[in-house]
Amino acid sequence: MSTGIKINSVFLVNAVPALGYAVLIFIMSSFPGYIIPNLPFFSFDKLVHLFEFGLFGIFVYRAFRFYFRVKQPYLATLVTCIPYAALDEFHQYFVQGRQCSIYDFTADLIGIVFFAALSAKLNVKQL
Repeated sequence: MSTGIKINSVFLVNAVPALGYAVLIFIMSSFPGYIIPNLPFFSFDKLVHLFEFGLFGIFVYRAFRFYFRVKQPYLATLVTCIPYAALDEFHQYFVQGRQCSIYDFTADLIGIVFFAALSAKLNVKQL
């Protein structure tokens, strides 16, 4: 019997989106600042961050809840996503034309906390 990760529908539906989206966030954060269009409103940029990491929180929550089946998937989501958001901002410090912003990190944090909590609320049924 193999002890490796089984590639099955539960893995594909719940873990792959979280892993793929983490890679997508890293790739998007690697684009130089001059490639990214200037947004007309300061708050719109923060909404993008909020929903970007909110979606990440949903994907990671689903992976912990339905694939890894941890006892506290919400807490596991926060422990995973919040440092990832901080590292994402730190990574941008080294990308030409980008900056590390506490305001962006705060928007990321709000998105993670809110949307992971929403996922937890919507998935209260026991497995």
